[in-house]
Amino acid sequence: MTTRRLSLSRGIGLAALAAGLLCVAPDRAAAQADPIPPHASLEGVPRFDHVFMIIGENTTYDHLKMSNAPYLLGTLRPQSAFFTRYYGATHWSQANYVALVSGQFTRCEQQDYGAACHQDVENLYHQLDVRGLTWKTWLEGGEARCDTGSGGTCEEQNPCPLTGFYTTGNPPILFDNIEGANGVWSETDQSEECLQNDIPAGDRIDPMGVFNAALARGDVASFNMILPNGCEDGEGNCAPTNNRYTQFDDFLAREVPLIEASPAYGPNDVIIIVYDEDEREGGMAKKQDLGQGGHTYCLIKSSLVVPGDYDPTTYHYSLLRTMEDGFGIPEYLGDASSVPPIDYIWQPSKH
Repeated sequence: MTTRRLSLSRGIGLAALAAGLLCVAPDRAAAQADPIPPHASLEGVPRFDHVFMIIGENTTYDHLKMSNAPYLLGTLRPQSAFFTRYYGATHWSQANYVALVSGQFTRCEQQDYGAACHQDVENLYHQLDVRGLTWKTWLEGGEARCDTGSGGTCEEQNPCPLTGFYTTGNPPILFDNIEGANGVWSETDQSEECLQNDIPAGDRIDPMGVFNAALARGDVASFNMILPNGCEDGEGNCAPTNNRYTQFDDFLAREVPLIEASPAYGPNDVIIIVYDEDEREGGMAKKQDLGQGGHTYCLIKSSLVVPGDYDPTTYHYSLLRTMEDGFGIPEYLGDASSVPPIDYIWQPSKH
C-alpha cells in the first residue's frame, strides 16, 4: 500500500477563483436552455456517472481496528483511496450531513433539532436537478417518503430492531427547494420531488430490500445517499452483535458487493464511505471551522482511483467540491469554495 503526500497550499488560488464563480444556481428551465455538458471534467476530477455515498456515525479514527472493522480496513482500504487525515465539519450529527450537501450548517443543525432546522439555501440535490441529473436518499430506517421522523432508535429498545433512523441524518427534508412546496416547508404538503426521491430503503422485514432490488435492476440515481438505520450506522450497540463498529462494518460487507454487482455500476462510478464526525462528547463545537467535527474515516473506491493512503488534510467540504466537479457542476456551495478539490487520487488516464 502506497502513501502519497501532497501540499494543499496550491488550493488557495483555486479557492479564490471558485469564490469568484460562486453564484445562485439558475432555474431548471434556464439551465436546460443552455446547459453545460453535465459530465464535463472539472479541476482534474474525472466524470462521475453514479455516486454511492454510505454514511456512518460518530466514529473516531483510532477506534477502528482490524478486530472490529475487518471489511473496511482489510478489504476496502487496500482497494481504495483512503484519507488518513479526514475531518468532519462540526458536532453534532445533523450539521455534518447538511455540510456534506450544502457546504454550510446552522446552529439549529448543530443542536440536532431535526426537521425544525429548515433552510432556504442551495444544495447538491437541487444542483443535480438543474443539470438534469438524478438523486435518491435511501433510508434504511425510514417508514415514509420524505420521512420527517418515524421508527425508533437503538436507545429506545433492547435488543434494538433493525428499524428506526435518526431524522438528523435525512438532509433533504431541510431544504426549501427540495422538501417545501413552493419553497415553504410543510409536513402535510411536501413537494413531489422529496416524496419521490427521499425514500425508505426497505421495510421492517427486509430493511434494505427496496434498494437492493433497485441495484439488481440497475435502477439507480446519479447520486445515491445511503443512510443505515440506528443499529447499522455505527452509533448504537444492538443485539446480537453488540458492537457498533462491527455492525456498520457488516452493513458495508453486505451492501458494497451488491452495489458493484449492479448492472448500473460502471467504470465511471464511485463508492464513498464516510463517517459524519468523531465521538466527541459534550455538545456542539464551540466555533464553525472546516474541521471541528474531529478526525474520522473516509475512503473512495472506484476503478478511477489509484489505491493507497493519502495524507493531505481533507474535509466534508473537500468531498462536496469533488462531487460537484465529478458531476460537472461549476458552482461550489458554501465552504466547498474555500478548499481545493480531491484531484490527486485519480488514475492519470481518467482526467
